[in-house]
Amino acid sequence: MVKRRITFVFAAILCFAGLIWAQAVEAKVEIPIVLTERAGLDWKSTPFTVGVPVPSKEGAFSSPPRMLDQMGREVASQAVLLPGPTGKESPGWWRLTFLGTINQNDSLVYRAVFGEEQKIQPRTAVKVEKTFSGYLVENSSVRLELSTDQPIVAKAWFDPNGRGSFKDDTPLLVAPLEIGIRTTAASLGAKAMDISLEEHGPVRAVFRLKGVIPLTGIEGPFSYDCRLIIYADTPFIRLEVRLINTTGGQLTMEEAWLKTTLNLKEERGETTFGAGKGARTSALNKNAHAQLVVDHSGGLRWGGIFGSASIPQGSAGIGWADLSGPEGGVSVGIKDFGLLYPKGLQVNGTGEIKIQFLPVSSPLIWEAGVAKTHHLTLNFHGVRDRDSTKYIDAVTNKSPVAMPAGDWLNETEVLSQPLLTKAYLGELDAEVQPLALLLKEKQWSELLNLYGPPTGEREINAEHWGFYNYGDLSMAFSVPWAKPGQYWNNNAYDLPYQLLCAYLQTADPALLEIGEAALTHWQDVDLVNPTANPRPFPGLDHHKDPLSGMVSVADDFLVFENRGLLLGYYLLDDQFGYELALRMADRLTLQAGVNFRDLRTVGAGLMTLLAAYQASGWQRYLESAAQLVELVLGWLQQQGGGLPTDFIYKAGLVTDSLVAYYQITKDPRVLTGIQRATDHALYHFWDRETGLIQNRGGVLFTSALDLLYRETGDEKYYLYNKDQVNAWINREAAQQPKDVALSYRTIFTFFNGARFRNIK
Repeated sequence: MVKRRITFVFAAILCFAGLIWAQAVEAKVEIPIVLTERAGLDWKSTPFTVGVPVPSKEGAFSSPPRMLDQMGREVASQAVLLPGPTGKESPGWWRLTFLGTINQNDSLVYRAVFGEEQKIQPRTAVKVEKTFSGYLVENSSVRLELSTDQPIVAKAWFDPNGRGSFKDDTPLLVAPLEIGIRTTAASLGAKAMDISLEEHGPVRAVFRLKGVIPLTGIEGPFSYDCRLIIYADTPFIRLEVRLINTTGGQLTMEEAWLKTTLNLKEERGETTFGAGKGARTSALNKNAHAQLVVDHSGGLRWGGIFGSASIPQGSAGIGWADLSGPEGGVSVGIKDFGLLYPKGLQVNGTGEIKIQFLPVSSPLIWEAGVAKTHHLTLNFHGVRDRDSTKYIDAVTNKSPVAMPAGDWLNETEVLSQPLLTKAYLGELDAEVQPLALLLKEKQWSELLNLYGPPTGEREINAEHWGFYNYGDLSMAFSVPWAKPGQYWNNNAYDLPYQLLCAYLQTADPALLEIGEAALTHWQDVDLVNPTANPRPFPGLDHHKDPLSGMVSVADDFLVFENRGLLLGYYLLDDQFGYELALRMADRLTLQAGVNFRDLRTVGAGLMTLLAAYQASGWQRYLESAAQLVELVLGWLQQQGGGLPTDFIYKAGLVTDSLVAYYQITKDPRVLTGIQRATDHALYHFWDRETGLIQNRGGVLFTSALDLLYRETGDEKYYLYNKDQVNAWINREAAQQPKDVALSYRTIFTFFNGARFRNIK
């Protein structure tokens, strides 16, 4: 009896020790976050926001992570668990905001760690106080008053000493930061807005500001939608401003602005404007003003006290202005100012600072439903802060970037295909490694070539940024029902997703730059309004429904998916993209969002629903996806494994979407359907001479061939896949957005099988 009791106690001790050891192993999980400086400046305790994927939201990954710097020291951070499915089978995402330090042209690895409570807090945490009419929010340097009847910011105070000491009677901004427009019908400013608090923690607070501008004699109001972000221990704030034509009709917009007034205390102000490699500075008398404008043609010129001289197009360092008075000053920066033309910045001797989203000199036709998003930075500084303007361009356009390391992204499998990192390449056969390197180089060059050769000091040629001057591509388009000529089509087949993945794979900042722009354009134009000419493919049509008075959408998606929108949401904190992605999925669940006569809508619709399910965890998206899958399986059954289509790439798109569904559900019926569709394509369309399934559209079967090889072990699927990858590498460069986006959406999945083969 005693012996049995000793054995039991010893076993219990072993179990307890094993549990402690397992917990210790879990607690040591570290996620590398690569911080890259790209402006040639030193940054100290600067806020960075990054999405961090985790294998699941259970166990060690259910507690908020902390951030450690390259020396292993904890830095102030806050973490928000993003929505998504629960359970060990589903990866999740944390959004991390932390205060990091990095020197010029450096690259550092920070680490997100789990298992302990956070110990380090910012010097002064962000404080949020609810008031009768809105909020007071402050850090150690800036206090903002937000009021429902004074959009966008009612007042702002600044403490140059960084001690959070604000005098109520001496705000730095004495007039509201207000938004307004002028059309042929009226000139009005917003009078009221809705305020909601999206996120609040010690390191940052995020507010959502929404409102309308009523227009006389027009069906509906003009709308704005903003996100305001304030950080701990930081003198600058971010402001994302989105203007949307929700009037229900076309508008002739003559001017649009955001303006405020600096407290000059009846004294003379001093202004500084970005001017290429340097800056232009001048004193301002009460009757004087200074201006920088990029007009409807993309031409840059000065105005006011700076004369009317022109500036070379594409000049770096433009798009910001500073105004200083006796109590301090504020610098305002507009991201991608030159590319977002027409645009303007104006300050005058009375203290007014005016951000001209549309200057008076460049009126335009604003189509129904079209939006325009601007990313602004407002940096507050003291009168003795000589270096304040040194950072405004960099913090607006090229602040350091934080991204999870590629190896971790591969481990969590949150992307549709692997990133060819050094570690991943090392796990491939020596025979396959050159193939991978060539394909990686080919994708990089073809993506950049879509956007034209660089001009001057710019990495991307501004002439190739397209319709609405931001993030689109030119293409020749001619069909019987359309006027032939140059059209704009950037985002077909989710090209922004490929741009972001290519950035993660290569760390080329140009890919990040055009990826961000493409996502912004996608949200503003491509998935908003099909009458925003010239653009050949319809997206989500914004018009006012006569019954509900709400914005409605068009018939189907054809070539649009939402993975790029959601990856931007995860990696770049793009809340607008997340909401549009779910709205696309809602469109599919509420009414027919696919056209069964065109398989592109089936594949795109299925991918849209699956991505929305993974981002939200809402079961209705998965249920709607299951209905589409049943339809496809029925087609396969009726036609002996074939799909009713006229082009092989359309069959490949649908098969790829079945692969995505199987990876979530592991439904054996779906695996059988994938095998039938793939075997049918190989039997009927394999071309031995070209090494492709019919033509280059056969590359869309790469994910299916890879899955079947790893699930069945049948060598033929690997060999067919290898032949196709070799054939694609040896083909001429793809020069159209459609071809590039289609070709690279699945082709890297081949290396999953190559890696599996090596390990096996």
